[in-house]
Amino acid sequence: MPACATIAAEFLKEPLIGDSKVMDDATFEKFLVWVDGVGGYLVCGGAQHQLGQAIADTDVSIPLRGDLDRKHATIESVDGNHVLKPLGRVHVDDRLIEQPVVLNSGQVFRMGDLVALKYRKPHPFSGTAVLEFESRHRTFPWSDAVLLSGDTIVMGPECRNHIVCPKWTVEVVLFRRLGKWYCKSKAQILIDGVTNASDIALSGNSHLESQEFSFSIEAI
Repeated sequence: MPACATIAAEFLKEPLIGDSKVMDDATFEKFLVWVDGVGGYLVCGGAQHQLGQAIADTDVSIPLRGDLDRKHATIESVDGNHVLKPLGRVHVDDRLIEQPVVLNSGQVFRMGDLVALKYRKPHPFSGTAVLEFESRHRTFPWSDAVLLSGDTIVMGPECRNHIVCPKWTVEVVLFRRLGKWYCKSKAQILIDGVTNASDIALSGNSHLESQEFSFSIEAI
């Protein structure tokens, strides 16, 4: 078993110790993760995600800067899989689709003529998937990739991590329990000014840092 999978599995099996402390703004389904020296990542919770053009009054969960319909496609989580449903013109691996299809890790889907994303489900212990841009297009607000989150997000130096941070030497696991997000790592982390505060739910503007990394959460 790869080292990254072993470490993440160990964290995911550990129960929280003591009573969890919750901030007032600790419940949020959609947020940005800004990782110093790496990039920004749009995290979308929930079972269904709409993709469409980023316009002023849009209500889609994944707004994209590109020539798309207002609501161009949906991705739904069904029994551990992600199902892509076309609402506008969509190709999967250069094949036009007219019915919903189950996405497989590594497949590329293109909306319209140019907006292309690769679907990646890298970690064997997590239901979270990553949408990586194959074209020059990005989301609004700007992000380098989109995470369709399950209950865990694994950050670290391995290719199996959802957010790959090449210069890190440890993994960080963001995990959700009872609607709140928490953080665990073997590194000593300062969370909102508190050392190793793994029993405190992250807020919608949390900052986390250690001797070798720094990142922030921004609810949107």
